Amino acid sequence: MKALKSALAAVIAIVICLSCGAPLSASAATARFAYADLGSEVYFCTEKNAESAIFIIPQTYCVEILAEEDIWYYVKYAEDNGNYRAKYGYCLKTELIEINEPLENTYLNLPIMITFRTDEINSLLPPITIEMKAAYYGEYRLGKTTLAYVYCNDKFGYVPQTVTDYPFNELPKPVIGENPDPPESNVNSTLITVIVITVVAAAAVVILFFSSKKRPTDN
Repeated sequence: MKALKSALAAVIAIVICLSCGAPLSASAATARFAYADLGSEVYFCTEKNAESAIFIIPQTYCVEILAEEDIWYYVKYAEDNGNYRAKYGYCLKTELIEINEPLENTYLNLPIMITFRTDEINSLLPPITIEMKAAYYGEYRLGKTTLAYVYCNDKFGYVPQTVTDYPFNELPKPVIGENPDPPESNVNSTLITVIVITVVAAAAVVILFFSSKKRPTDN
């Protein structure tokens, strides 16, 4: 009888430990995102200083937060997909708005055409037009000149082009006076955990109750 009680107690302890650990692991594995608000200028920097800025994150688009370092987020922008390649760098925390999940379009996907004309270099050359597709990342201002930071022909760089017409994401509405609902997956995971613990505990109580009753002795 003592051995049965010990075994049941061990099973309950294992179930509780496993069920409590599962939500924590899932939460730790959840990616974090933040977006650049409308009207904001969020600079993407290669180092933890404003002097290393290389472009401005397009408004309403996201970065994935990989780590926090003082007043900075270490982030990723874009994916290794199609014309784009992922860029890793830093953004100031105060310039971004963190969200529970990415927006509908996490990163701006906007290939642009770059046009080169030989007669722009020298009017004596025969006019030849060369067009190349480039992945647009964001704008960069150099004095009064606005440049586009692009990825083209396996290289990152700037072209004298201005991009202002791109679609915006629909931004989440701010929640006033209450906490935002937790992600549905975490709620479901917690509910399953509670049900499992309740069922196992109830079964253990029933088994212990009947096993602890003494059998009537034969007369």
